[in-house]
Formats: sequence, C-alpha cells, structure tokens
Amino acid sequence: MVAMLFAAMSFAQDGLVASLSHGTDITYYYGVTALQKATEAAQSGDVINLSGGSFNAIEITKGITIRGAGIDSQEPTYINGDFSINITDDTNRFMMEGIKCVNKMTLTGSYTNPFFLKCSFNQVTYRSESDDIKNIMFVDCKIPRGFSAGGKSTYNLVNCFIAGLGQSNNATLTVMNCIIEDNYYNNNYLRQCQFFNCIFISSNGKPYAKIPSSSQTTDCISVNFGDHDFFSELSVRTGCPKSSLEFGAVFKTFTGTYSDTETFELTDAAKTTYLGTDGLEIGLYGGLQPYDSTPSYPLITTMTVDKQTATDGKLGVTIEVSK
Repeated sequence: MVAMLFAAMSFAQDGLVASLSHGTDITYYYGVTALQKATEAAQSGDVINLSGGSFNAIEITKGITIRGAGIDSQEPTYINGDFSINITDDTNRFMMEGIKCVNKMTLTGSYTNPFFLKCSFNQVTYRSESDDIKNIMFVDCKIPRGFSAGGKSTYNLVNCFIAGLGQSNNATLTVMNCIIEDNYYNNNYLRQCQFFNCIFISSNGKPYAKIPSSSQTTDCISVNFGDHDFFSELSVRTGCPKSSLEFGAVFKTFTGTYSDTETFELTDAAKTTYLGTDGLEIGLYGGLQPYDSTPSYPLITTMTVDKQTATDGKLGVTIEVSK
C-alpha cells in the first residue's frame, strides 16, 4: 500500500514522481517527463499515480487510470500543455481524477465511457465531426475557459462549473446540477440537450439569445440576465422561472468572476427556495453526491523516514494517510 500511495503526494526532497501499477508490479518515474514515461510503459487497465507538481502533457491512447493529488490540495498535480485523448483499445475505461489541466484537452476518436472526476480543465474541445465517443462523463469538475462538445459523441456533466458551453452538430448533452456561465446561446448551440437542476449565468448582464426550443430544461434558473426570459422558446420547460435573479439572491460569494477558490455555494434562502427534481438544492451541491474536490482514494499526507537502518537492517518509516 505504501508503494502505491507514495506517488500520490510530493516530497520536496524527491520532486516529481509517477508510479505505474501493473498488477502487483510498481515502477517509478521521476521529473517533468514522468507522466510521459509512465504512460508509454503502461498497458490497458494500469494505474498511474502522480505526485503534486507540474508534469508535461502526453497524448493518451490507452485505457488507463491517472490519479493526481487533488485540485484543492496544498500542492496540486498539474498537466502542462495541450493534449488529446484517443483511446485505441477501450477494453478498459480511461479515467482521470484529481488533476488540474492548465491548457486544452481534446477528446477525439471512437471509444466508450471516459470518466473525468474531480478535475479542473482550462478548456475542453473535440477534433472532428467524425468523433464518436459514447458516454463521456465529467463529475465534480471545473472548466472555466470553454467546453466544446462535438461530433456524434454523447456527454454527461454532473455537479460541474462550466463556462462557455457549446455544442456542434450531432453531439448531445445531459447536464445535471451544473453552473453554466456565459454561453452565446443560439440555434447553433445546445440543441437537443437536457438540463436538470442547473443555474445559467450571464457574467456581464447581457441578454444572450434564448436556449433553443429543441432542448429541455427542468428546475433550472437564470442569473444576471436582466428582464430576459432565457427559457421562453422551450417547448419543454418545467419549474424554470421567467424572471432572472440577481447574484446576491442565489450565491453567498460568487458575483460572476471565476476563481479557483470560489466555492459557488448558494445562500441559505436559495438552498430551500430553488429545489431540483430530487427535492434538493440546485447547482453543484445538490444531487445524490454533491460537489466535493477531495480525491476518492487515500493520499499520504506525511511521511518520516529514519536516518539510518536499525540493527536488524530494517529502515523505519512512519506515514499518515488521508481517509
């Protein structure tokens, strides 16, 4: 267990570490190219654990799991540089958790069930209208600089903050308990999409075009759209008020300017006034599993190694592991 968890934290004396787990075998790689080396050596189904710190981006073509230190940890794991994910063998699902991607991630190809959990992405996009990725899942993620869904792919977004959500041609989206900001909605965006328990936001108060009639919204609200009825063209519109709300009537601290430290929590009044299909609050903290950036796997929080071995030749190691 110590070997598998070791790379999930960063020690100043050791620098950047990636551990590759293949069955019971564990291999370590070091430095900014550690992720690249581990990915090249990995086989479908393997797990790569990354320490905190910044790693060079790598094109990903294998159904592996990549885990970081958590986006809100004291030393997060970063992937620097644009990269794409095109799984050529999806016998095993590709999964990424607890990582901050500071540039652009492109989803392309034809495969199933990629899963992104508790990550942040500067921008997410697609490459071609021939892309056909089934059941792309983003849960507890933040994407503040643009999310473009495209091709024939299907997307599911749950408990996420997304700025600039757009959809092209045949792509479809199901969006639950998300905050969606600054979309230039018109007939070319967000067609045949379903939104449940979401909050739509205009950061600058401009009345963007209305969401297309081919989409559906249930128990959603709009914020900072003035007297613009954002939902008026919808044929299916359940529990969506005509009037736009002010930031202060919905959020405790958020006023339209994104920051990594913003929590997007609702006011106490909003939590009981604006309820979703499940009777719980709308936005990030509603649903069966409210937003939480804490990784789902344990991390080593402290580690102390004795300066010398004992008389029996063993080296004493004391660790604390997060729960």
